[in-house]
Amino acid sequence: MGVHNNIHIPSESWPGWIWYAIEFAIVLAVSMVAGMMISDQILGIVAGAIGHGSALESWDGISVHSPAFKALDDAIEYEIVSMSNWIFYCMVGAVFGAWYVIIRGVLFNKRIFR
Repeated sequence: MGVHNNIHIPSESWPGWIWYAIEFAIVLAVSMVAGMMISDQILGIVAGAIGHGSALESWDGISVHSPAFKALDDAIEYEIVSMSNWIFYCMVGAVFGAWYVIIRGVLFNKRIFR
């Protein structure tokens, strides 16, 4: 049996940019889940900060999709949801900034990691 020089080696044909795309997808997923969890937990604080803290008796366990929240007046619901969306995207941006600037840019470029 002879040896063939046309053997496919996956590590040599895998494009290098795919690892950056996989990293981006993972960071995006983690940041969106973290933003969703945090923005749901502080919904009562957000409502109190914009002056609608007394709209419900208790904000414990309330999310923007719960029936008690949907029963609020449309104007109050709109104000709370719009502020909650800003907080959600700030959390997503904070995770992205922390990963790409601090962790990846500063910590991973130390000489000890090379």
